[in-house]
Amino acid sequence: MATESPEPPILLVVDLQRGLVEGDPEWGPRSTPNLIENVKHLLQTWRSKNWPILHIQHDAFNEPKNPINAAYPETFAIHKSAAPEGDEKVFVKHTGSAFFAEGLPEAIKSYGHRKIVVIGMDGLQCINSTVRQGDDLGYKIFVVVDACASYGMENYEGKNVGAENTHNAAMWMLAPYAKITTTEKVLKDLGY
Repeated sequence: MATESPEPPILLVVDLQRGLVEGDPEWGPRSTPNLIENVKHLLQTWRSKNWPILHIQHDAFNEPKNPINAAYPETFAIHKSAAPEGDEKVFVKHTGSAFFAEGLPEAIKSYGHRKIVVIGMDGLQCINSTVRQGDDLGYKIFVVVDACASYGMENYEGKNVGAENTHNAAMWMLAPYAKITTTEKVLKDLGY
């Protein structure tokens, strides 16, 4: 297992794209009403400290009607609340885990072994995949639950369990793999 460095943490911004943040009305409501404000706050905090920020976009190229398919530039685009600034790098992935994005593993390694703070969407899918793989790779992962969001899902009985219930379950399933925290507590949890 890799050792930790006292270096500042990496903020990994996963799939905060217009098509997910604003969502298709057919998906129903999104969880986390304060998502946009919390994302902006965390990005401002990392930028003010000159800490590393890495952005991920999901290109659902094998799903022609998915709004986060690059064929739809308006909804594929990173949401304005999470738009990269300066030399912040953007990586494109085609699977659930951000660690499969071409160039991301090398970019993370270029910073040395640091803690990784994950924010983004969708909590049930890509956030879960990213966090679990990051843990498998030996990284110390922190998930900011109120800077992540999910849409509702149907349970095994075909009943919609709602966005907030889905999100809460998705986030707490990650507890064995990451430190679960909030926008307010993340810096303290990181030791700052």
